[in-house]
Amino acid sequence: MPSPLSSRRNTAAALFILIVVLTACGGTTPEPKAPPSGFERLGVPTEERAFLVDPLEGYPLVVAAALEADVGGLYRTLGSGDQAAAAAGAASLLAENPGFHPAQVLLAQARFVERRYDAAREMLTPVTAELPTYTAAQLLVGRVAEILGDLPAAYAAYGQIAAVSPLAAESGVAMRPRALEILGNRLDEALRRGRLDQAAAELARLEAWAPGEEATLEGAWRVAAAGEDGQAALAAVTALLGVRPEDRELLLRRSELEFTVGHARKGVEILRRLTERYPEDRDLVDRLEEGKLRLRVALLPGEVQTLAEQPILTRGDYALLLYWLMPGVRSGRGASPRIATDILEHPHREAIAQVINKRLMAVDETVHRFSPERPVTRVVALESLLRVLGERAGEEPTCLGAAGLSPRPSQAWICRAAVGCRLIEAEGDCLPQAPLSGAGALEMMRRALGQLGDG
Repeated sequence: MPSPLSSRRNTAAALFILIVVLTACGGTTPEPKAPPSGFERLGVPTEERAFLVDPLEGYPLVVAAALEADVGGLYRTLGSGDQAAAAAGAASLLAENPGFHPAQVLLAQARFVERRYDAAREMLTPVTAELPTYTAAQLLVGRVAEILGDLPAAYAAYGQIAAVSPLAAESGVAMRPRALEILGNRLDEALRRGRLDQAAAELARLEAWAPGEEATLEGAWRVAAAGEDGQAALAAVTALLGVRPEDRELLLRRSELEFTVGHARKGVEILRRLTERYPEDRDLVDRLEEGKLRLRVALLPGEVQTLAEQPILTRGDYALLLYWLMPGVRSGRGASPRIATDILEHPHREAIAQVINKRLMAVDETVHRFSPERPVTRVVALESLLRVLGERAGEEPTCLGAAGLSPRPSQAWICRAAVGCRLIEAEGDCLPQAPLSGAGALEMMRRALGQLGDG
């Protein structure tokens, strides 16, 4: 039984044959005239002769009787085997009547017979640009493009006249899959080179020729992603899920895009459904925990949200994240208030004071300074999260060891305990004196929340 996708492809191919048929219903399409048999003597292959039709075929403008007779005579001359005389005659007509399209087509046919395909294409390009439904011109443009290997151009030419030319319709159907594949490859190459404008142009052609098809939707996602257009990328991925609703990678892609455009709840819900489907997948569980934290951040005041994007956090910044994101920090007070004179004018003094009084971050007791503008180090951040784990557990967690967390632990001890509590993967990741980014802080907090079972 054919799949819905293959059925759509077959329908699209059939529609190519019927393009603009409805617009032609007002009259009867004339049968194309057979090309002169003399083309055989010129060495024109059998499969090429049908594309060398009377230059007046499908010409949409009025032609004087005398000119019509001239063109017909020269076409017969070409067909009899004398392409030089035909070309000279066509050039003479153009000298007297510049821009006379049938003479241009005739001259291009002479070049085609001579296998000067690039010259023929150059002559025909302005003609088809001005008269896109001109049968004789588009038929030859399509065949020349085929011979030169430009199947998308050939497909476009045949599409313009498919409603009136059975040959164009048949040729277009035959090359459609390959033409679309080439467009997709061109799109990818344009993106690889950073040519977003060119990629968008190729995508526009794909969307015109194969709307809703899988390859088109994939292309739309890649162009939108390269252009950092989250809404467009989300629309493309959502449409792709209509074709592949159970595709795990697509669902993950959509989840990430929901976060990107500000729909954090939707992103979490997609991850939740995936973890229910694959409960043993640790990577999905981690993604869900991260998603829950991103949702929590999305619900916080804007000034807190922006900290997640900071390349280096200050001690004041980090204290604010602790205050808002780690459970139990905002509630209650420390056993004994501590004084830090340099936070009195700080915009986050309330949050910093709470973190200080909870003994999560230290104050220089000699000068009573917290130094909120200094970069926070990784070891300070890890120690604060270990203290949150110890406080929430009621008794020291086993990952802190039998002795628990001392008032002034060494850096080495903090690094080992952070590995044991899964705040970092290995002691080599500790980098105690290195600064901490917003993203790095959130990852540590995500792991801490996972230990607390507080998603």
